[in-house]
Amino acid sequence: MKFIHDAGALVSEAELKDRAGSLCDSVSRFKKISTQTDYLEPESSLHLPFDEQILKQVRDVAAAIKTNTLQYVVVIGIGGSNLGTQAVYDAVAGSMNLLVDRLPKLLFLDTVSDEKMTSVTRTLERLPKKDDFAVIVISKSGTTTETIANAEVLFAYLSEHFGDPRSRFVAITDEGSKLWNQAGEKKIARLSIPSMVGGRYSVFTAVGLLPLLLSGIDVEGLLEGARQSVVDNTQEDLQVNTAMASAIITDCHRRAGRTIHNSFLFSPKLESLGKWYRQLMAESLGKDGKGITPIVSIGSTDLHSQAQLYFAGPDDKVTHLIYSMSGDVNQVPRQPLFSGLVSDLQNKSLEQVMKAIVTGVKATYGQLHRPCLLIDLEGIGTWELGYYLQWRMIEVMYLARLMDVNAFDQPEVELYKTQMRQALKG
Repeated sequence: MKFIHDAGALVSEAELKDRAGSLCDSVSRFKKISTQTDYLEPESSLHLPFDEQILKQVRDVAAAIKTNTLQYVVVIGIGGSNLGTQAVYDAVAGSMNLLVDRLPKLLFLDTVSDEKMTSVTRTLERLPKKDDFAVIVISKSGTTTETIANAEVLFAYLSEHFGDPRSRFVAITDEGSKLWNQAGEKKIARLSIPSMVGGRYSVFTAVGLLPLLLSGIDVEGLLEGARQSVVDNTQEDLQVNTAMASAIITDCHRRAGRTIHNSFLFSPKLESLGKWYRQLMAESLGKDGKGITPIVSIGSTDLHSQAQLYFAGPDDKVTHLIYSMSGDVNQVPRQPLFSGLVSDLQNKSLEQVMKAIVTGVKATYGQLHRPCLLIDLEGIGTWELGYYLQWRMIEVMYLARLMDVNAFDQPEVELYKTQMRQALKG
């Protein structure tokens, strides 16, 4: 992955180096915690990519539930229990994965919705037998209302159509939670999340690894990329530790009043990756009257709906252009159907067209003197995705230090849950 912060960043190298001095203690702390196996610190998610025991436990459960005819894996979760998995799956399987002959497929129940539930149940009811599906129920607390509601509805439906489906269910939760205890009592397979690892930092636990492994995605490659990211981004050298460089640049602009962070992803299959980061940034940094508002844009679609605002509206945004240009499968023919409408398109691949679009967008931000940085993923395989996911998590940890907020709690989120439970009593 290349993080390109040239003149377009609008932050000088001298300022970067000066601000980096305030993070020296954090660099040392993160490096140390990444080697510790006890998961006693808030940053303990840094050790997850190196934890062979978690991977073994996931492989054991996957081996028990995987069948030769497995077609669909339903992931029931919300927020951090869902977004990281979907980010990797959509990036690897593609934004149109439901139309592609790729099995097993992941189906995500990430909100309470009759439309979504009905779509899932109608898909599953066409299967010949219960070995053709698996269901993973994910709730760190074990009491997430939306998740439990969906799990109860789906379990009842599957029981009616296939008989007792408990052998096809797995629960992932904190050890000792109510869900953990009841899953054990009901003989449902279960996996735990380290208690100090919050949901939005949990993609390299069973939360992400089990569904991705069942869907045939290379989780070892994912973890290898994440391991390299930890090694790189716990160095003091800003040329290597680009997560720290990104955090410093973002915070410099926050202090200057640019409190909106735009992840501009130039591929539809990366949209879920943007949504994962949106939660990570919003929930980690929105504290004590402080925060950065993350938004997600998809290129080139949103150039035709949002670019006027980005280029000429309030100068309150920092933009990251995120892309990977690889593959020349589809080309504009030498003899086009609509001759002369657009010049210089003949024999160009769609990827070449997109590369020109990104180049034009970057040049426009520079011309308008608005901050714009580039992230070249250099591929959209599991290694690159693992590196990027870990890079973003470390970046947010550095940002939290710079902003003096706790990156690992979300106390105000509990307010809506309390009010919701009161409403359910009515």
